[in-house]
Amino acid sequence: MSGNWTVIELLRWAVPYLEKYGVSTPRLDAELLLARALSCERLDLYLNYDRPTSAAEREAFKTLLIRRREREPIAYILGQREFWSLPLLVNPDVLVPRPETEHLVEAAVAVISRHYAAGGTVVDLGTGSGNILLALAHHFQDHAGLNWLGFDISPEAVETAGQNARRLQLEQVEFAVADLAEVRPRPGENWDVILCNPPYIPTVELKDLPAEVQREPRGALDGGADGLDYYRLLSRRISLLLPAGGFLLVEVGAGQAEQVKALFAKQHPQTLETVVDLQGIERVVIGQWIPS
Repeated sequence: MSGNWTVIELLRWAVPYLEKYGVSTPRLDAELLLARALSCERLDLYLNYDRPTSAAEREAFKTLLIRRREREPIAYILGQREFWSLPLLVNPDVLVPRPETEHLVEAAVAVISRHYAAGGTVVDLGTGSGNILLALAHHFQDHAGLNWLGFDISPEAVETAGQNARRLQLEQVEFAVADLAEVRPRPGENWDVILCNPPYIPTVELKDLPAEVQREPRGALDGGADGLDYYRLLSRRISLLLPAGGFLLVEVGAGQAEQVKALFAKQHPQTLETVVDLQGIERVVIGQWIPS
């Protein structure tokens, strides 16, 4: 990249370059990476499209492009992903938050507003970056009676979630390391709403995932032979997790809702329903239990 390249010339060169290497959103990614290299916003690229770039800026852009060419997720390169309109730190220790997971947040907002606006404890199992719990804590930040607990088996994920809580000034949200197979309320503590976006991709399908997804933590993706291992575990532990009754909300993969509902039905919920996403896919399963 020698010569006096302008902003627009760099973009015109970078888009087909990324496209050649199979990047699915070459223009968007080129804009995001160039804005990072130039320490500006995406809009500024077009407000200053004829600005000459320095050799140092072009070298920084080239370095970022090579990382993206190797199919490193754009969120990892930038170190950030927006979720529920919140800027969250992300890194290779956590799953990149997906737009479809916002349906789980929306469902939880409805449940909490209807049943626990005056107070309760909301728990996120397998919290990752903390995106689900932090989105809810931000939404309900004026509800002092709500408690927020997030657990993950990965210490690195818990550290990332804690960093996000501090950056968003949501220090009331607590994160801790715990195994889904063992975690449960402490003596005298009740959990009212449990959220979980577990690994749900069948093991055999992992090799066919996009290259970017294969760079994410395998433990956050691999749901076992049929993708349902973690739902079975949750189902077996319902009475321990919700001893005083409450709600369990889980995200599910395409075509899994009926199987997950069948697993949960064995634990005799009072109600069991699903939420569909914008494509009409059943994306969230909601179960309500009452004390036995």
